[in-house]
Amino acid sequence: MKNVVYRNLEKKDYNRIKELINNAFGFSEFIKDSDLLECILNIYLQGCLLDSSFSKVAVKDNVVIGIILGNAKNDKKHLRKFSNILSWVSSGAKLAFSSKENKNAIKEFSKVSQTYKEIIQGKEDNFQGSIQLFIVSEESRGLGVGKTLIKYLSNYMIDMKVNSIYLYTDTRCNYGFYDSQNFDRLNEKEIYFDTIPSSLNIFLYGYKFS
Repeated sequence: MKNVVYRNLEKKDYNRIKELINNAFGFSEFIKDSDLLECILNIYLQGCLLDSSFSKVAVKDNVVIGIILGNAKNDKKHLRKFSNILSWVSSGAKLAFSSKENKNAIKEFSKVSQTYKEIIQGKEDNFQGSIQLFIVSEESRGLGVGKTLIKYLSNYMIDMKVNSIYLYTDTRCNYGFYDSQNFDRLNEKEIYFDTIPSSLNIFLYGYKFS
């Protein structure tokens, strides 16, 4: 895609990344309180950063249109800084003082992370790396941005001697992209929400570099 610059993630990108996360995962569908939404988005982003050793963003016209974060277990260098830890802890502390209504929304949100743990149980040792976050803005899909970001991550993983990686995705996202890129769907589970009349299929995908 012409006029797209690929570079490492910078702190100035955080607000835009949170916007991409909200648009991709639909958090605002069941989190109506704007302060709580900001808190949840920050926890999600900071959590991804704390668990990542690789980053790459796609920028067009000075706007981030895509991001990929990944982690290689044997890479001793990580993206996390003290400011990320502090921000994550601060947002987490705010949740403890949420209203009853907001705590119900948090409970809905936690169903997703709990399902992540369930569908990978017993498979953790099969992987040496992971994709922590991968989003391409909806208006930029189909233009090669996603494939390019995956290529950057793949080159990094190969350099780190990673044989296989995993990722989580769901039916809110463009999960068909992983099928088209020869990822293997390893597990899935459907969950149901109480606050909105809908269900969500969560998938575990894997990819082998050999």
